[in-house]
Amino acid sequence: MMRHHDILKGDYAHTTLLRSKMLRGAREWFEENSFLEICVPHITGATGSCEWFPNAMPVTMYNAEGKELSMFLRQTGQLYLEAFTQVHNRVFTIGPSFRQERKVTDRHLCEFTLIEFEGRDFELDGLMNLIELVVKRMYRAAMELYPNALLDNYTALPFNRVTYADAISILQQRGYQINYGDDLGSKEELGLCAILNSLPTFVTHYPADPRPREGGVIKFFSMKRSASTTLCCDLLLPHVGESVGGAVREGSSEKCRTQFCESYMYEHLTERGVDPAQFDWYFDVLAKGEGQSAGCGIGFERVVQSVLALQQQGVSIKTAVELPRSPEYLVP
Repeated sequence: MMRHHDILKGDYAHTTLLRSKMLRGAREWFEENSFLEICVPHITGATGSCEWFPNAMPVTMYNAEGKELSMFLRQTGQLYLEAFTQVHNRVFTIGPSFRQERKVTDRHLCEFTLIEFEGRDFELDGLMNLIELVVKRMYRAAMELYPNALLDNYTALPFNRVTYADAISILQQRGYQINYGDDLGSKEELGLCAILNSLPTFVTHYPADPRPREGGVIKFFSMKRSASTTLCCDLLLPHVGESVGGAVREGSSEKCRTQFCESYMYEHLTERGVDPAQFDWYFDVLAKGEGQSAGCGIGFERVVQSVLALQQQGVSIKTAVELPRSPEYLVP
C-alpha cells in the first residue's frame, strides 16, 4: 500500500495541518513552563529500550577493526532525560520511537512520534497535572481546525483519575471478565473511558510485581514502588485507549539495580546475549545524582487519533500520520 498518491491529491492536507498545530502547541507549552528541549540519540544500546525488550529494533554498527556492534533504534529517551535533569531540572524531547510490532492493528505503528518530558520538582500528582495541561494544550490547538463539543469537554473538564484497583472494580461491576493483576487491554481501556463520562482518564498505582503471571501488568524497572504498587500513571483517551505512560523514578541506585535484576528486561537481555552492564552508566547517574525525577512519554499519533476519532468513528492510527511505518506501509 502506498500513500504518495493520496498526499499528492491533498487527501492528507488536514492531517499535516493538524499535526503541525498540535506539535507547535506542545512546544509552546514546554517553553512557557521552563522545559529545555534535549536531542537524545536515536541509535542506542539496550538502555534506549522500554519495558518489553523483545520489541527493540536491532541495527548493526562496526568498530575500527570491522567488528560488528549490536545497537538498537531507540524506543525511549527516558534514561538520558533523567541524567539531564541533574543539571537542567525540567527537560523534554520530541522524536521517533521504534517498536518491532508483530501484529498489524489499528492502534500500533512501528515508528511513531514520542513526546517525553522529565523533571525534579514534581511527583505523581504534579506529573499528572502537567500531562493534563500539555495534552489539553494540544487539544486546544486542534480545535482551530476541528471545533467539536466533545473536544471542548476534553479541554474544559478535569481528566478522571482512578487507581488501577478501582478501575478493575469498576470494570468488574459492569460485567468485564478481568481480575486484579491482569493488564488492561484495548477493550477494557475503551470501556473504562466510556463508563467514566467519555473523558480522558488516568489510571494510577499499577501492581509492582516484578514477575506477573502471563497476561499481567509489566512496568519499567525504574519505577518507584510504594508497598505493592508503583507510583505510575497511564492516560487513557476515549476511542483510542492508552496514550501516555508516566511514573516517579526510583532515585536510589541500589534499589533501582535490584529492581532491574528482578525484571523481565534483565531476563530478556541475558537470553539474547546482551550484556546487562550496559545499564551501569544509568545506575552511576543515580548514585552520583541528587533525588528522584518523574516523567512520561506521550504517544503523539494516539493523541492525534483521538481528535480524528471524533470526526470519524473507528479511525485507524494510520490516518494520524501521512507516511505510517507498519508492515503494510513500507514505502514510500
